[in-house]
Amino acid sequence: MIILCLEGCHGVGKTELLAQFQKAGFTVLDEAFMEMPEYALHPQTLLMETVWLSNWFMRLLQMTHTVQEHDHTIFVADRSPYSAEFYGANGHLLGPVIREQINELRTKNIFVYTVLIKVDKELLWERINKRLIAEPHRVKYNEHSREWMEKTYQWYNTHEWDFLILNNQWDITETMNNLMTLLSAFAEQNDRTCWEQHGLFDFSSPTLPST
Repeated sequence: MIILCLEGCHGVGKTELLAQFQKAGFTVLDEAFMEMPEYALHPQTLLMETVWLSNWFMRLLQMTHTVQEHDHTIFVADRSPYSAEFYGANGHLLGPVIREQINELRTKNIFVYTVLIKVDKELLWERINKRLIAEPHRVKYNEHSREWMEKTYQWYNTHEWDFLILNNQWDITETMNNLMTLLSAFAEQNDRTCWEQHGLFDFSSPTLPST
């Protein structure tokens, strides 16, 4: 089972790309696929972020028993556990733990890969402002703040990710195809056997996922 986690600053096009993957037949795990109950503690405290992370990983382990033919399934997730590293109040403590947890999942044939969706900074700010006109409620997430965008952009673009894909063009289908080509090349050059066993790619046509 392989989980592709799409990451990036708000406004880079994760939602549109997820919709494109879903349209292509992939199973998509949105940001709320692991719901958390409401407690007295703020959800971004270290304790609650740790609980969320544990539940996120446990959900994947459970899916190996509940999803038919999970060994031949690729899931696409909205964000990865590393989001907790940025948004959590003490997130800097979580990075090494998350990396080790992801490594441990490999013993159960669960492979988590992160994909940074990147947009040039000024173009991103332009897109954010256009989206705010259509969705003004996003102000409550501080998305109207250039300073917040700069901070978020800086963190995401200095963090280590498995893959990086540009989404400067508006054609989201092209972005998806570019990502699939990148993943296929990675599979052939690094761990083709693993990816081939999972039935994920037709190597004769690398831009087309076999789902």
